[in-house]
Amino acid sequence: MTIVGVTGSAGKSSAISVCQAALGSKYKIKTNNGTNSESGIPFAILGIKISGYSPIDWLKYILLAPIQLISNWQKYDIYLCEMGVDGPDSPKNMSFLLTIIKPQIGIFLNANLSHSQNFDQTLPTDQILLKIGLEKSKLITSLPSTGFALINNNDPIVAKTTQNTLAKKIYLKPIHIDFSNFATPQSFDVSISAAINLAQIFNINQTEAINNIKNNLILPPGRCSILNGINNSTIIDSSYNSSPLACSEMLDILKKYPSPRIAVLGDMRELGLQSKSAHQNIYQLALKSADTIISIGTDTNKHFGDKAIKFLNYSDASIYLIKNLPKNATVLVKGSQNTIFLEELVKSILKNPADANKLCRQSPYWLKIKSVH
Repeated sequence: MTIVGVTGSAGKSSAISVCQAALGSKYKIKTNNGTNSESGIPFAILGIKISGYSPIDWLKYILLAPIQLISNWQKYDIYLCEMGVDGPDSPKNMSFLLTIIKPQIGIFLNANLSHSQNFDQTLPTDQILLKIGLEKSKLITSLPSTGFALINNNDPIVAKTTQNTLAKKIYLKPIHIDFSNFATPQSFDVSISAAINLAQIFNINQTEAINNIKNNLILPPGRCSILNGINNSTIIDSSYNSSPLACSEMLDILKKYPSPRIAVLGDMRELGLQSKSAHQNIYQLALKSADTIISIGTDTNKHFGDKAIKFLNYSDASIYLIKNLPKNATVLVKGSQNTIFLEELVKSILKNPADANKLCRQSPYWLKIKSVH
């Protein structure tokens, strides 16, 4: 099968979903469903679903691995593999991931300060960005001469770090599609372009690819979903994760909605020494985009200004929002993973409780973790 690697600091999972929608009508496709790490990719290849990380869970995976290696011989045409980079050192870097899989096609979406805490913090910000770009760009520079490199050349770091590749370069020109059930940021238009160009490589023309995307796209939970909330509110659920670029783009979307507009913003994690300035910048953007700012977490509590209504956890913020949510409001919810858990705040203000199945991190593993927070 053909292996397509997708990397970037933000939007990888969404890009995989759009590519899958564009190609799925003609090809049998496998994805790694967001498990983009040095352990997640092999587990996805073997078809082992991760249900937890306890010693007993790891023992189960160890016993399953040789069984799956022998028995899991499903055939696919294309493997869409999300490839995440958490730092410059093995096994958290792109170099290590490339020892596991060898893509023939690479997609490089963007480079920003996500996971920057694992890079040299003594460097100035522009040099850290360059280091991040250089590590991610190894996906592109490792491609064979018979391969294709789909590059977001509008991102200066992506453009600078992808010059030395043997593959045929295809520059991504953003293409916009309106969706009724998603609030797609500007960077999403690059993902659409990547999907359409990828489809053309596989002999699906642009018109057919766009129709496939419109008819088949299902984004992963917590990535820009539009949900109905209490008091006739509209919820923009982007609670899966957050980074400076992704958060600023979602605030731009919020700005387009009529008042009252509420920005519920959680901490942006793994930013290292850039955390203070990044949170301060997001606060300034939120002042221009929202009528009310609700912040959740220690970093936003420390670095947001006094016009934010501050909480340390989602449960206290949920109680406040339920009591004070005005009618016909638009509520943007965005925060980083793990201890922030803003999907639970979304759950508390849903008009239809059954919509909780559309939220991220609702598996028994995650619900157990969240029960102690």
